[in-house]
Parts: sequence; C-alpha cells; structure tokens
Amino acid sequence: MSPRLILFGLDGATFDLVRPWAGAGYLPTLRDLMRRGACGDLESTLPPLTAAAWPAFMTGKNPGKHGVFDFFQPPLGAGAAELQFATSQQVDGRWWAEDLSAAGLSVALLNVPMTHPPRSINGCVIPGTPTPDEGHTTLPRDLLGAYEREFGAHRVTPRVVYEPGREVEFCAALHELIDLQTRYALRLLIDRPADVFMLHFLATDSAQHALWKHHDAAHPQHRADLAARFGPALREVFAHADRSIAAVLSQASPDTNVIVMSDHGFGPLHRMVNVNNFLIERGLLALKRDRSVALRAWLFRRDVDPALPWKIMRRLQIEARLGRVSRAARAWSQRKWLTFADVDWPRTVAFACGHIGQVYINVKGRQPNGCVEPGDYLAVRERVTAALKAWRDPIDGRPMVDEIIPREAAAHGPHLNDGPDLHLIMDGYRTLAYPLFAADGRVFAQRVHGDSGSHRRNGLLIAAGPDIACGAIEGARLIDLAPTILQLLNVPIPIDYDGVVLTGLLTGPSAERAIEYRSDLAPTPTPADAPLTREHNAVIAERLRGLGYLG
Repeated sequence: MSPRLILFGLDGATFDLVRPWAGAGYLPTLRDLMRRGACGDLESTLPPLTAAAWPAFMTGKNPGKHGVFDFFQPPLGAGAAELQFATSQQVDGRWWAEDLSAAGLSVALLNVPMTHPPRSINGCVIPGTPTPDEGHTTLPRDLLGAYEREFGAHRVTPRVVYEPGREVEFCAALHELIDLQTRYALRLLIDRPADVFMLHFLATDSAQHALWKHHDAAHPQHRADLAARFGPALREVFAHADRSIAAVLSQASPDTNVIVMSDHGFGPLHRMVNVNNFLIERGLLALKRDRSVALRAWLFRRDVDPALPWKIMRRLQIEARLGRVSRAARAWSQRKWLTFADVDWPRTVAFACGHIGQVYINVKGRQPNGCVEPGDYLAVRERVTAALKAWRDPIDGRPMVDEIIPREAAAHGPHLNDGPDLHLIMDGYRTLAYPLFAADGRVFAQRVHGDSGSHRRNGLLIAAGPDIACGAIEGARLIDLAPTILQLLNVPIPIDYDGVVLTGLLTGPSAERAIEYRSDLAPTPTPADAPLTREHNAVIAERLRGLGYLG
C-alpha cells in the first residue's frame, strides 16, 4: 500500500539556502517538487525553538495552548539547579496523528521531535529528540529490534558532538545519520505501510548550527582556509537529504501527496550575550548574600576556570594520591562558578532563561520565591522593558535589542502564564543569549559555543501532488499544517485549533469539500510511560548540550 500522504521534516531548513541550491541543480528533488507544486515561507512559533515548534505542528495550537515553550522550564526556587525537560507528556493537545487514527487511518511517525514517549496511534512511532534512548522507546515496543542487526543501532542525533576542529568527523556523522534513518524509513515503508508516512531529518538543523560560518563569507568566524575545505559541507548535507527524499518517493505511487516542511528557518549567529549579567548590572537580578557566593562571583567575573584545580592536579600527576581532595577538585571541574541556585530570588524581579532571549518576571504566586506582586506585574515588566530598550552595543552604540515582544502578543491560551514574559530579538537573531545563568562573568560572553548558525522565524513549506495546487504559498504558519492535513484526508478538524486550513494550497475534492469541524473533543491522552528519571534528564541534558541548546 502506498501512502496517501508523505511528509518530510527538514529541521531548520530555509529558502535562503534551498532556493539557490535547488536552482543550481544541487537539490533536484526539491526543485522538482517546487516546480510542479507550491512553496512558500512557513511562520514558526515564538520563540522559534524546536521544543515549541514541533508540538505546534503536531497539535495545530500555539505554545500558549499546547504548553511547551522550550526544552525545559526555567529553574525556579531555592533548589533550582536541576532542569526538568519537556516531553510529549507536557504537550496539551491531541496530535493530528491521533485524530487520523480515530478516523481509521494509519500513521507512521519517524524521528519527529517532541514525540517521546510515543502516544498510542494506529501505526508506529520512532520518537525524535529529546529522547533518552535514541528513539528506542517506540510504538509498538521493540519496533527497532528486528532491524538493528541489519542496519545498526538506530539514532536520532549524530554520534559526534561538534567542536571547532572536528569538522571531518562531524560531517561524516551527519551523513551516517541520514543514511541510517533512510534505511530504516525505506524498510518500514514496506513492512509497516501507512496512509500517512512522516520522516524527519535532524541533520539539516545540526549542520546549520555548526557549519554556517564555512558557507557564509560574511560571517565574522569565516576563514578562507577552512572554507576551502568545508565550504560545501552544509550544501552536501542538504543534497544528501534531497537524495533520501527521492529514495522514499521512489517507493510511492504517483498519486501520493507530498509535503516538505521545516519547524523554523536559519541564519548566521555572530555572538552570544549573558542577559542575566546585564540584569544584575541594572539591579533587576540579585545574588545571594553569603561568602561562598561572593567568592564564586568574584572568580566568575574574572573568568577563572572552575576546572583549574583539577587541571593543575592532573598536570602534576598527583590527583590519585590526594583522595578526597582529588574528588573535590573533580567535582569543581564539572560545574560553573555560578548557577541559578545562587540567585537571591526574593530580591530578584527578572531573570533570563533560554537561548533565544526569553525574560521572565519573578511573580509572587507563580514562581516559588517570587517577589513581584501580581498587581505590580505590568509596571515591573515595563521597567524591565525600559532597561532592555536602553541597552546599547558597546562597539557601535546601537540598541542591543531590535524588538521586545510581550507574552500576550506572542501566544495565547491557558498556558500563557508558563511562558516567557518578554521575547527578545537581538540583531535579527544574529545575537543569542546564553541559555542558562551565564557562560562567564561578562555581559558579552567570551566563551561562545561552537555554533555559527541560529534559528529564524520563517521556515519553508513545499508541497506537490494531485490534491496540491500550483503556485506560491503566502501567509502560511506552522500551526496551519495540522488542519490542512486533516482537510486533505477528509477528517473533521477540532474546533480548538489555532491553525486554519491553507485552502489556497489545495485543489480537487479536498478544496471543493466544505471544511467540517468537530466540537466533541477527546481529552489529551497521557502516555503510559513513566516520567523522565534523573538519569534520563542527565542523558537529555548532555545531548541538548551537544546540539547547542544548553550552551
């Protein structure tokens, strides 16, 4: 059975790259789909983050309704050092795959982010990042076991974490990942045929984070010698994904509809800032008043490396002889001098958490140790906004922040209070914030993650097939895809969706058919799997750190 609809998720794909490369012949599959179908920008969520965007795609709802704004909730309260990561259990809303299943259609979801643990659908699910076990908690259980001896252990992330100087190994790992996921997809197309089949590629996102500087001659980290070796590397990752799309489509019938989409776009990343250090300078965030914090803050401001005692002991080869001292030095080497646990919350009115530049007001009754009275919320938020607007770039004197978007302009719904109070856009997203407390003691971070690319608001949408109209797509949003998929497959649309059917994208019976809504909404199902353990959180933290989302 050939699928009626095949979807490809090219994570982070942008027309800034795809259009010129397709036009030059490097992406023949995408070029063909664009020529015989429709294409246009696809507006992402605020913030344009993987963790917020993919639930919006799956539920047709904005983050204020589906409830996930980042990979983690901001660490709050006195014992705030340990992060708790979001999973599909925190997503408030039914997946479109569940609605299709209820209508008797089958669905296969391969590697889609934020689908761990998998929900019960009529079909199969290999969860994507963040997952503590590389997608091995599947639906049905042990789905991968029958194939791993032939294909190798399944992965949803590259086996090599990018660092400058590891380009060769990193690029090889990206291509291995695409190959591996394509082999699994081609086999599952045969062994588990479904009405709707979706394959997601993380490699396109990982490649842009790491390799943008080699492609972009205007990037401040661009080096001609490295560009001579690695300039084509980013394009080659997209070309590999293009070939994989062609391989999957070769197994489908000509009457299969095809959608290629991305959760957000991409562009250059020039620098990172420590927003919390700026808030400290402006008296909006306070540290605890004790000697330990004061000492660590002094070392932090002077950029002393916490691993220095351990490095000295190892250099002198005496760590094994000092027992307890050695263990203490090792423990110090694995931490930063300051974290959110060192914040004096009762004296803190605002803090930043998240690498796009999300700012939270420390509201009493919302945060465990909030100090801002709810009645003073708007006045305090305006005070914080004024401070951010007055922030100037020390190099050229321009405002650091292009735009400050209040929460009510970014989202709406019952979970609005869980999200950021202010969304910052700094230098068109060319400047990002250190995601946790701070990378070092300066406002402008000295230790910048190896990333040279970052997210943008507009992703891409390409569609083709017998039920797809030809031409340009305008005004499409990520949340519009869920209702459009249901309309394409003649399934009633839940009335609580924020997205709308992209009627201009459709032709034939799906365009002529009246849009049918349903108000008898079933509750959001709860996966049977237990919540993440501390060990799971540690694994996810390490993987997100490797992907650049935790600094």
